Amino acid sequence: MLRLSLEKTLNRLIDTCDIDIETLEGKKINLQLTEPDIALAFVFTNSRIFVIKSNEVSNFDVTIKLNKDAFLSLIGGTSLDELLDNEEVVIIGNVKVAKKLSEMLAMSSQDIEEAIAHYTGDIVAHQIGKGIRLAKDKLDSSKANPIEAIKDEISTILIAPSRSHFFGNKAP
Repeated sequence: MLRLSLEKTLNRLIDTCDIDIETLEGKKINLQLTEPDIALAFVFTNSRIFVIKSNEVSNFDVTIKLNKDAFLSLIGGTSLDELLDNEEVVIIGNVKVAKKLSEMLAMSSQDIEEAIAHYTGDIVAHQIGKGIRLAKDKLDSSKANPIEAIKDEISTILIAPSRSHFFGNKAP
């Protein structure tokens, strides 16, 4: 489910943000997140990205190993060079291919709210963006299991919305 969602999202962003992935055509990138333990392969073919389990693909052009924080920073627009300087990322293989992926992720993340707004309107898009930022902050501050943190926040919203972080803890 994660792979399919990620694949559809990336391909949608490529289409809506006019991101050029021609330089990545025919490349295979292995992305390994250490926390949570996720290994995905990004295969670029026919101007599309296919997200596949890493164990189903061989002969990668590059393998990128990073943790959750480094991945979120990368999607947030932090340059790959900066993450390499801080030793938050390990790259095995063609560094140029890894940099192209980094640039593509940075371009696609510039304004997701704007892309959503075309379909939902500004107010709904802003609330979705706010919810994503709050979930990210909750995950960053939580030492517990990220899934449990999300379930706790959803339960709070459903049971006592005024106590939720989403509504600014406006409880008396």
